Amino acid sequence: MATTREEAAPTFETWKRRLEQAEADRMPAEVELFMQVLSALGTPMIDGAKVHFVYRDPHATDVKLAGEFNEWSRRGNAIRMERLAETEFFWYTLTVPAPARLEYKFIVDGEWKPDPLCPHQIDNGIGEQNSLFVVGEFHEPPELEWHDDIAHGRVEEFDFESERLRNTRRVYVYLPAAYHRADHARFPSFYVHDGGEYLDRARMSTVLDNLIHAAETPPLIVVMIDPVNRMREYWADNDYRDSLCSEFIPMIDERYRTVADRRSRGVMGASLGGLISTYVALSQPQLFSKVAGQSSALHLDENKLTSLLDADRDLKLTFYFDVGTYEPRFIPAHERFVARLKQKNWPCLYQELAGGHNWTSWRAHLKDLLVFLWGKAS
Repeated sequence: MATTREEAAPTFETWKRRLEQAEADRMPAEVELFMQVLSALGTPMIDGAKVHFVYRDPHATDVKLAGEFNEWSRRGNAIRMERLAETEFFWYTLTVPAPARLEYKFIVDGEWKPDPLCPHQIDNGIGEQNSLFVVGEFHEPPELEWHDDIAHGRVEEFDFESERLRNTRRVYVYLPAAYHRADHARFPSFYVHDGGEYLDRARMSTVLDNLIHAAETPPLIVVMIDPVNRMREYWADNDYRDSLCSEFIPMIDERYRTVADRRSRGVMGASLGGLISTYVALSQPQLFSKVAGQSSALHLDENKLTSLLDADRDLKLTFYFDVGTYEPRFIPAHERFVARLKQKNWPCLYQELAGGHNWTSWRAHLKDLLVFLWGKAS
C-alpha cells in the first residue's frame, strides 16, 4: 500500500485532504499529527495569498472569524468557520492578494478569543490581545528605527487643565534638537490627536528625529494631546474644538517658541482623531493650513464636513489622507471628500493602502504624511 509522502513545508490543503480521506480508525492519529504540525508552525497557515485559519476545540459548536478584513464584524458580517471533516477542527480560507499585516480573533460560541496557536499577539489598546499575521513582503519602514549617531529631540510631558471643558488631559511636546541649540529660533507646530498613542505606538519622536536629520522635514514642534472622552470630543464636537483653539493653542504659543500663524500650524489624527482634525481645520482655517488623517472616520459626520468644505473662503488648506483597503466603510467618504478638494484645487495626497485599521499601518506611513505636509515641496 502506498504511503502519503510527508511535505517539507506542510500545507493546509494537504492536511485537509488527509483528514477528509482518513479512515475512522486512523482519524485520531491523523488529528494528533496535524496538531503537531500546527503547534510547530503556528497559525494561520499561509500559502501565497491564501491564509488558512484553523481552530481546535472539542466543545465548540459555532466558531466565527472577525478581524480587520471584515471590519471586526461591526455590521454582523462575522465569517462562519466550517468543521473540518469529522474532527474538532474548524477552518476558513481567506485570500489576501497584496502585502499586508492584519489582526483578527475567533468568536467561539459568542466569546471573543485570540488564536491560541498564533505566535504573534499584540495589545489591542483596550486591555486585551489580538492575533495577527503578515502576508507578502511587509516590513516596518527604516524611519521607525532608533539611531544613536544622530541628534535627538526631547519630549516634555505635562497636564493641561481646561476651564472650558472642566477636565485635565496629558500632553507630550516633542522639541527638535535644534530647539535647544538656537535660543531665539521659532518653529512650526503640529498638533496630534491621540498623542500618547502616536508617541508610543507610532514612535513619533523617532520618526521625527530621522526625518529632520535627513532634511526631509524642517525641525517641528509636535504637540501630542491625549483625549479625555474620545467618543464625544473627537466626534466633531464644538466644545472640544473651542477649547483647543481658544485655550490650548494660545497656551502652547506662549509656552514654546512657535511660529504663531496658520501657515506654520497643522493638525492630525487617526480614525476619530482624523475626523476632529478635519473638522477643526475646516471650521477654524485662520488657525491651520495643514491637515492629516489616517483612516479618518469622515463618514460619521460627512454632511457637516461637506458643508464647511463647500463654503466660500479665501484660506486654502492642504490635506493628507490615507485609508486601508480592508476598511471598506471608510473609503467612499474619503473618495467623495477628496473629489471636492480637487474641485476646489486644494492640495491633497490621498492613498488607499494594503492595510487595516491599526497602528502598524498608520506608523508605516507617517513619513508620507509628514514629508507631504512639511517637506520642501509643501
